[in-house]
Parts: sequence; C-alpha cells; structure tokens
Amino acid sequence: MKITTKRFCLSSEAKNSNGFHVRSTGIELVDYNANPLLLWMHKRPKGEHKNEVLPIGNVVEIELVDGKLYGRLAFDESDPFAMSLYEKVENGTLRMVSAGLIPLTWGTDDNGDVWLETSKLKEMSLVDIGSNAEAISVALYDPESDLKINLSLKEIITNLKPENNMKLIQLSALAVLPLLQLKESATEDETIGAIQELVTLADTQKTTIDALTAEKKVAEDALAAEVKLASEAKVITLMDDAETKGKFVKGDRAKWVTLAEKDFEGTKAILDTMVESKSVTSQMKVETADEALLKLSYDELDKSNQLMKLKEENLPAFQEKYKAKFNKDYEGK
Repeated sequence: MKITTKRFCLSSEAKNSNGFHVRSTGIELVDYNANPLLLWMHKRPKGEHKNEVLPIGNVVEIELVDGKLYGRLAFDESDPFAMSLYEKVENGTLRMVSAGLIPLTWGTDDNGDVWLETSKLKEMSLVDIGSNAEAISVALYDPESDLKINLSLKEIITNLKPENNMKLIQLSALAVLPLLQLKESATEDETIGAIQELVTLADTQKTTIDALTAEKKVAEDALAAEVKLASEAKVITLMDDAETKGKFVKGDRAKWVTLAEKDFEGTKAILDTMVESKSVTSQMKVETADEALLKLSYDELDKSNQLMKLKEENLPAFQEKYKAKFNKDYEGK
C-alpha cells in the first residue's frame, strides 16, 4: 500500500449539498475499521465483467479531531488505475472524498436544521467533486437491501414526524423495481404495497431468527453446564484417588484442585508420576506386627505357622531365632 502524504477530512458537520448535517461523533467505525475499503466514486464491483473498477485501497490512521473525522488514503500498488489516482491526489488534481453511510437516526436542532445523528460508515470513496465547502460528500445506503439510495431532505423531514411509523426511503428506479419484482409501469399504490410486504416479511423473519437464537442460547447454556459438571466430577475423582494414595496431604488439596481445573491432563500426568506414600497408621500397624513376631520363640512361631512369615519379612530375626534353637547358623536362603 502506498499512503498519501496528505491527510483528508473524511467527514465534517458542515451542511452538505443534500441539505443536512452529519454528526461526526455519531459515526460508528467498528465494522469499517475491520474492512476499511476505499472506492472510486462509490463504484462497488459486482463481478459481472473483468473491467470493473475494483477497490483502490484502504483508509488508514482514522481519528476524530475537533468534530471532524480525518484519515489518510492508502492505495493498492498492484493496481495501475489505483496508482494513477494516487498520483492525482499527490499532485493536487483530486482533493475530495465522500463517506458512504448507513443512516440510523435523524434529528433536528434548535434552528430547524436536519442532522443525521447516528450512522455506520460503510465505505469511503475518492471523488472528483464533493458536496460542500469542506470537500465532504455523503452517499447513503439502505441498511436492509445494502443498495445505494437517494434520500431528499423533504423525505428526511417527513421521516422525523412522530405520526409516521414507517421510514420512507426512495430507492432509485433501477434498484427498486427488480427488488420488488414490479414493472416500470407499476402505480404508486402497487409500489407502496410491495414495499409493505417486504417490511412485513422482514419483521416476520427477524422474529423467527430471534426465537431460534434464543433457543440456541438455552441449548448452549445447558450443554456448557453439563460439560462443567462433568469436568468437576473428573477433578474430584482424580483428587480422591491421589489423596488416598498419599500423593499429597489433605491441606494441599485445594492447590491441586486449582491446577487440575486449569490443566486437567497436565495435573494428572504429574500425579501419575508421583510415588505413593504409606500412611503413618499403616506403617505403625506393620511395625506392631513385627514386634509381636519378635517376642515369640522359634517353637512358638512354628506352632502358630508364623515362622515362614518372620523369615520373609525379617530374615535377620529368623536367623537369630534359628541359631538359638539349633545352636548353629541358618545356611538356607
């Protein structure tokens, strides 16, 4: 991308040639910043022929200063036409840009002037002639059909009246007739009726989509709860097993639970490599049993069938009792 040395005023609050103002602070930029297209004269390619004018670049370094939106134009260096426009910008031949906006809300000020209070920036275009003294032009898009619209000041004022429940948007003839599947000879009543049908259809579809979205969220929440419970059960089982085997003391359990909740598999792998530890009680039981055997004589051990047990568990003690019994060393193993 080749960025111009000049910074452009993308939008100001001066009255444009359509007779209304655009509130700079009311322009939403989130969607545009994700795809900051720069077009030529608001021409959007439709993929119908190979000679279409494609997007010529992007708008970068967008910032709001003193009620005006500024930015720099970055041209696609791989596009010869875009680079020819870049040269015209740099030499001062082309000096104007135009904001392609989706209107959201309108209003009037104390002087009766009409304001586009909130809008979404859809695209920016380099143009030959702007619509006000500050070189700012405005193109409006219908938010439903995504088609460019021609909206007169009279229609905007009509839309501001409280008794009007339906926003009046006059599409160009070439755009509205195919959309409504009407003939060019269609009457005004037929056109309004077709528009109303579209609006009703759109409302119905929106209601259906909202309902499906709500159902989807309920299902997703239920699934998430089940997954959470299953995960918690796995952690509890792992902790119980490790604690029983003496791999950590009871006071450290909370620390191990935290680790397992963050990384179950990693924590399990660590615990699996740890050596099991016998409890103090179990060790005492073994020691008590050994002491009991040591108190018995060779004959007593033999009579109680514990002689071989002593030999297996404590060979030196067995050898000592053997020698005491037979007065000779035990030569076996």
